[in-house]
Amino acid sequence: MDTGETCRFVRARVGVNVGALCHDKGLSQSRLAAMVGIDRSHLNQLIGGKSNVSLDVLVKIADGLDVPLTDLFFGLDGAAPRCLVEYDGVQ
Repeated sequence: MDTGETCRFVRARVGVNVGALCHDKGLSQSRLAAMVGIDRSHLNQLIGGKSNVSLDVLVKIADGLDVPLTDLFFGLDGAAPRCLVEYDGVQ
């Protein structure tokens, strides 16, 4: 199974969610990066959907944003990974 497009879709969705949560919490990328101990450029790549971030970093980000880990995956709506690109939140 080729997961390339699915992974890009998930990375983009997680990035959008992290960016929106930062905005909602009034945090700059620099501030969040410092809080969770990662480089700001790495966080910028994540928010842009360009970085394949580790689960460890996602846990740190969720903790830094004081949100459940699942909030980072908002909008994926329980669809199986093979269906995500086609699903895209529209039924």
